[in-house]
Amino acid sequence: MSQFVPVVAPISRAEIAEEAKLVIARFRPRLLIRPGRFPVLKLFDALGDPPYNLESGVEELSSGVEGMVYPDGRVLVNEETYRGADNEIGRPRFTVSHECYHGMKHSKQIRRALTDVGELVVCRRQNINPFLDPEWQANEFAGALLMPEQMVRLLAGKERRVLLAATMAEAFGVSTQAAEVRLNILKI
Repeated sequence: MSQFVPVVAPISRAEIAEEAKLVIARFRPRLLIRPGRFPVLKLFDALGDPPYNLESGVEELSSGVEGMVYPDGRVLVNEETYRGADNEIGRPRFTVSHECYHGMKHSKQIRRALTDVGELVVCRRQNINPFLDPEWQANEFAGALLMPEQMVRLLAGKERRVLLAATMAEAFGVSTQAAEVRLNILKI
C-alpha cells in the first residue's frame, strides 16, 4: 500500500454502512435478516451493469498487488485473489469487496479530478482524515458488506466474546483478523 493516497469526497462510517446495505439488498437481501456469506464475485461480475458501468476483470498485476482500480473504471484483481474469493477464503473475499468499492465510489471521483481540475490532490496517509481516505472508505465498506452490523450483533448475542471472531469468520466467510477489526469498530 502506497504511503500517498488521493483525497476523495468525505463520507461517514454510517453512510458507508447504508451503501453496503443497499448492495446487500440488491444482491442477497436475506443477509439483512440472517447471517451468511455475501456473494462478492456476483458483485464483482456485475460491475459492468448499471448503475456501475465499470469493467471488472482478472489480470496479472505487479508482485504483491492483489487488486487495483483505474480512473477509467477498470476494476482488476489478480488470479490468486479471484480464485481465493471463489473458494470462499476470507482475505480474498475482503479484497474483492474493497476493490469493488474503489470502482463504484472512487474511480469517477479521481477521473473527474484529473480531467476537470487537471490535478489530483494526494496526501501522506498519516496526514489525511480517514473520512477523506479512499483506503479507509473501501475497508469500511468491505467490513460493512461482509459483516453487517445488525448480523454481527445477532451473533454477538449468541456467542461468548472470546469465540465470536471465529464464529464470525465461519458465518461471514472472512478472516478472524477482519472479524476482530469489525468487532472493535462496532465496540463489541
